[in-house]
Amino acid sequence: MLPKMLSYRELFLIWTILVLGALSLPTLAQGDDQTLLIKHITLVSPEQEAPLPDMDILVADGRIIRIGKQLKASGASIIEGRGKYLIPGLIDSHVHLGSDGGVLPDETVENKALIESFRTQEPRSYLYFGFTTLMDLMQSEGFAKKWQQLAVRPDLMYCKGVPFANGYGMAFQPEEVRFKTPYFIYDPAQRESIPHDLDPAAHTPEAVIAKVSKTKAACIKTFHESGFGGLWNWPVPGNDVIRRLNDLAGEAGLLHIHHGNSLASYEQAAVSGVDIMAHGLWHWGEENGSEQIPPRVKTVLHQLVTQGTALQATARVIAAELDVYDEDFLANEDIRHSLPAQLLDWHKAGNSDWFRQRMDKMVRENPGVVRRFLGREPIGTVGETSRAAIARLEKTVRHLKGLGATFLLASDTPSSPTYANPPGLNGTMEIELLHQMGLSLSDVFSAATINNAKILGIDGEVGTIEVGKRANLLVLERNPLETIKAYTEIETIIIGGQPIPREQLSATVENH
Repeated sequence: MLPKMLSYRELFLIWTILVLGALSLPTLAQGDDQTLLIKHITLVSPEQEAPLPDMDILVADGRIIRIGKQLKASGASIIEGRGKYLIPGLIDSHVHLGSDGGVLPDETVENKALIESFRTQEPRSYLYFGFTTLMDLMQSEGFAKKWQQLAVRPDLMYCKGVPFANGYGMAFQPEEVRFKTPYFIYDPAQRESIPHDLDPAAHTPEAVIAKVSKTKAACIKTFHESGFGGLWNWPVPGNDVIRRLNDLAGEAGLLHIHHGNSLASYEQAAVSGVDIMAHGLWHWGEENGSEQIPPRVKTVLHQLVTQGTALQATARVIAAELDVYDEDFLANEDIRHSLPAQLLDWHKAGNSDWFRQRMDKMVRENPGVVRRFLGREPIGTVGETSRAAIARLEKTVRHLKGLGATFLLASDTPSSPTYANPPGLNGTMEIELLHQMGLSLSDVFSAATINNAKILGIDGEVGTIEVGKRANLLVLERNPLETIKAYTEIETIIIGGQPIPREQLSATVENH
């Protein structure tokens, strides 16, 4: 049998050939038949040892067909690149598309126009901030099909969530709809809590992977989440279940992404051999009070790196919790390019204060949980638990960097139902956080391009600037290998060979 990643790539290439315009690599409705010539630009690609100055890149039918000097093409559109930099389009391997933009479910009817404006802008916001490929970790075929029909949008891949019965991924859903998903894993120990008319045989790992394989999903997402440090007590799958799902996913050519942010979840990933760990490690369990990384944490991090599991730090999950306490966050100059003006005004009016109030209430009503999470007595500062979590995350990221871990740019947008994870901008903030936590400029560049492309099995298509690849490219004012601010100074986004001036994608532009 071929190794898992090779099998996945072969299946992916066959699928792409057989299904023109397949979901994972959609083409734009217009513009792919145009010829584009980018002149005199500095080419910065992660597989190159150094930037290549004064290069020409010729694009036709949405693909790069020549790279060299003094290229010519009759009738081609020209981008003059003197003094500018060309990089591959960015990849965010952890998003959740089609949310309500921070509007609560019971407010959606009266705020329908706000939600529609957000969803219309969402794909454009990702492109505005340079993200030309997205991986949605739990998505439906219906949504993905509608996304593919949009004239302007990033390329999309998606996963199927495979939750454990009544566990995370199901626990927040009302009981009357909770078991509607065909992809949950049955738990015999919970038979009295599962509708008796459901067939257990239809929810074994074998049955679920067979069902996922009939969709266009590229991956499965499993979960080990007992309840955010003790706020809930959700059932979690055993190691045997996750290991079995991992083996079956590999045989089916599916990537396996495992949700978890605790020591227990990381240890489960280490014995199961998962491909990607979705979230950083910020719950150290009984070692929460440690100032330095405990030996047990170091051991599991070493195991994951040794077996080749890639890491999604998702630092914005925690940072966004702190941002809801920042009165100036909604005044961020860039957020107006991500969120429509009417939605931004709605948030500024205080309609999203409920999330901050709910977090405060949980802290007040669960002192024992807070104490265990901190590993000490709380001192009562604002966002104390979030600050503790992000401090642990930074320590583990720096340790993983020293071990030579493979990092993936993954923003988990939105990780909570608030304004604090704005589409596209949240990914840029994740990039900046990774750099602050110890990743070099080169590390961050690779995480957002070639690393994601390789682990997702699409490095034959995107992630570098090479002849034959899909022309998902960014023209920047500065070199990302010299300054992290380069990602905020995008001039032009090129998606499938179609150049779009950045300002045309801003939420400030009406009449899309």
